[in-house]
Amino acid sequence: GLDAEAEIVEKLLKETGATKVNRAQDEAERAKIWRARKEAFGAIGQISPSYYVQDGVIPRSKLPEVLDEITAIGKKHGLTVANVFHAGDGNLHPLILYDYENPEEVEKSHKIGEEILSACIRFGGTLSGEHGIGIEKAEWMSDLYSENSLANMQNVRVFFNPENLLNPGKIFPHPGRCAESKAGTPPPNLSAVNKTKMVAAKSGIAV
Repeated sequence: GLDAEAEIVEKLLKETGATKVNRAQDEAERAKIWRARKEAFGAIGQISPSYYVQDGVIPRSKLPEVLDEITAIGKKHGLTVANVFHAGDGNLHPLILYDYENPEEVEKSHKIGEEILSACIRFGGTLSGEHGIGIEKAEWMSDLYSENSLANMQNVRVFFNPENLLNPGKIFPHPGRCAESKAGTPPPNLSAVNKTKMVAAKSGIAV
């Protein structure tokens, strides 16, 4: 039953170095534990003026190694990384703490984010578990998939989206088909803000 499974999990956690294991004894304690998880991001906001959250996925068996790697990456660049994640499916959400009024820290936070994504790929994971690829991670797709695989994905996209109205300029590192280029995929050197303006203007949302 569930109690037996909980005993096994607690035993394994303690054997592998857990500093503290809390098990809810009633509904009130259960709600308190879940509240702590749901308010983790807000709590981090109390100790840092801003944070940059990443979203990568790794094999669950690699969790200890990757968490050590993430901590080391943060220390190398002189910023703290707070780890919040869905341990059950290997979905990581490292929170890179920085001061948005400090240009050097802003640059460091993005560098840390890039190195975290690189580590996820290196350990057999992927770029996103739930936040998506969008514009920010598009250039990383070539590190994860072959040119042939990317071309096939783009062929499917063009089939369902011949006029390139659905999220142009996102997911793929560059237009893979003439149809995408002619439909108005924003050039790769445009900023995310300018890409958004271009898409909005083309779709008639704004000018």
